[in-house]
Amino acid sequence: MRNANLSANISKLRKGKGITQEQLAAALNISSQAVSKWETGVSQPDTMTLPLIADYFGVSIDYLFYGQELTYDELYMAVFKKVAGHPQMCKESYEDALKIFGHAHHGISCGNLFGKSGIIESPVQLSNDHGVSLLSGKGYGAILTRSFFQSISRETAESALPLLSALADLDRLFVCMAMLSMHDISYGELKEKLGFSDDALRRALDRLIADQIVNEKVSKHKSLGYTYEIRLEYHTCLCILLATLEMQRLIWIDHSCCMGYGDYPIQL
Repeated sequence: MRNANLSANISKLRKGKGITQEQLAAALNISSQAVSKWETGVSQPDTMTLPLIADYFGVSIDYLFYGQELTYDELYMAVFKKVAGHPQMCKESYEDALKIFGHAHHGISCGNLFGKSGIIESPVQLSNDHGVSLLSGKGYGAILTRSFFQSISRETAESALPLLSALADLDRLFVCMAMLSMHDISYGELKEKLGFSDDALRRALDRLIADQIVNEKVSKHKSLGYTYEIRLEYHTCLCILLATLEMQRLIWIDHSCCMGYGDYPIQL
């Protein structure tokens, strides 16, 4: 792991350019006291000033922290080693990947998404001319550029219609949510989990099956009778849709696009 030394690197770059703290401050439109505090380690530049410093000296932000450039291959291998250092598909690999994603999200949104103890759980949203993004330490992260929406075709809308129509009924939506919470859930388990009457549950299931949103099959365990699951082509979409709606709902309650203590630099 490389050591970060922002204060020393700013001082070295300034002296190498042959300018005073006052001259650097004037170029950045800040006070000379701020530059002095950076170089003595009393404080650090904020996330909006870092790119200005890097641009002024003609280096990357990574160089400001580490005194050397990080190539794409080096960054890829650092991320790979961090995530792949755990057993495949384990919880720890997902948690590390989410933390790294959080740093990437920060770089895109310029928002502070991390607290002193790590990534925050409250969802954070960014929406501007370049795209939209959502992030939560509970396990949700998404970044979509504006160009993504410009490329959505008529076929996309047509393929979405069966799912969106099926979800327009509250009972059917609850049934789908219950299926996502348990693999191959049985009729009895659905009824117990949801508290539905037989008529209401059967009506919701029949519509979802008819719309080819849900598969019904005979269980290997005879005592369970039939079991149900979301069809593969809709499963991922429904997971992401419901997670996005939940994150958006929480943001409506307490919206913020800049939270936390600050997360530079990333430590891989």
